Amino acid sequence: MEPSSLIRRFARHVSTVAVVAALASCIPLMAAADAAPKPTVSGVMVEHGWSRPTPPGAAVGVGYMVIHNHTDAAVRLTGATSEVATDVSIHKTVADNGMMHMKSLPDGLSIDSGQSVEFKPLSYHLMLEGLKQPLKVGQKIPVTLNFERIPAQNAVLDVRSLDNSGEDEDDGGVDHSKMNHSDMDH
Repeated sequence: MEPSSLIRRFARHVSTVAVVAALASCIPLMAAADAAPKPTVSGVMVEHGWSRPTPPGAAVGVGYMVIHNHTDAAVRLTGATSEVATDVSIHKTVADNGMMHMKSLPDGLSIDSGQSVEFKPLSYHLMLEGLKQPLKVGQKIPVTLNFERIPAQNAVLDVRSLDNSGEDEDDGGVDHSKMNHSDMDH
C-alpha cells in the first residue's frame, strides 16, 4: 500500500472518530437540558412566591406571587393545593363602604394573554386554610396551582419575616391569620 493511501485511510478514521466523539459529547448536554427547570412549559410562569409566618394555633396563612401568562389565550387559575393546609382558596381583598374585606373567588381568576397578575397584600392572594402547623420564617411552602386547559404549575412560597415581606408598599399591617373568615362560603 502506498503512503498516500495510508494517509487518506488514517485521515478518514480520525475524522470518523472525531465525529463520533463530538456527538457523544453532546449527549450529556442534551440530558442536562431536559433536566433543567422549564418554568414556562405551559406558557405560564409563577415567580416571587412568599408568605408570612403565623402565630401558634393560627388556622390560616396567606400566599403571594406573580403569575405571568405567556400563552396566546386567557388562562384561568381554578384552585390550588398545598401539603401544609387542608384547603387553599383564591381570594381578593375589596373595599365596600369604606370597609376592607376578603372575597372568595370560587370560579377562579382569569389572566389574559400576555398579562401578569400579582398576588399581594390588599389584593389577590391565596388563603392557606386549615394549617397543619404554624408557618415559620425560612420555611419553603410547596403549592400546586391548578389551571383550566393547561398543566398544573408548582410554586414555592418563601416564608419571610413580617418586617421583610419583600414588598416596598405598605399593606396596612393586615394579618390574615387574625381575620374573621366565618362569613365566607368555604
